[in-house]
Amino acid sequence: MEIVVAQAEHVDAVTAITDQACANMAAMGIDQWQCGYPDRGTWEADVAAGMAYVGLDEGRVVAVFRYADESEAAYETLEGAWLTDGPYATIHRCAVDPACRGRGIIGGLFAFACEKAAADGMVSVRIDTHSDNAPMRRAAEKFGFTFCGDITLTEGPEAGAMRIAFEKVLA
Repeated sequence: MEIVVAQAEHVDAVTAITDQACANMAAMGIDQWQCGYPDRGTWEADVAAGMAYVGLDEGRVVAVFRYADESEAAYETLEGAWLTDGPYATIHRCAVDPACRGRGIIGGLFAFACEKAAADGMVSVRIDTHSDNAPMRRAAEKFGFTFCGDITLTEGPEAGAMRIAFEKVLA
């Protein structure tokens, strides 16, 4: 799998993958991404900002995520303790094409983001998810992220929602 910065021509595939992820979470009873977020406009803004990345398998988009290397207001609400105080990167809006699940793709996304964060001078990578999102929790823990506590989302359509937060210290 090749991971690249998403371009405008990827937005249709990215939107389709996250729409499928929304439907899958609804089917599992997970109240995450159930308010019309993330939508096409979200991805268009991320692509324009150079923060959206896609995983390509033989040129086909099979995964997506948002990477940022700036602090996040929601992470200041942590009820718990972060592992580090230094600069960190964040991974958000991870989704994998359902036809490609079970192939270790999410681990590849995490590895890419951690390598990029290290190259960008970050000391850690942070991620959050809904407490009921067992697949993402397992993926984060399997990749070496440590549970740090609960946060409250501060922006966007899910503002006020609680999430569980993880951090991985970079070597």
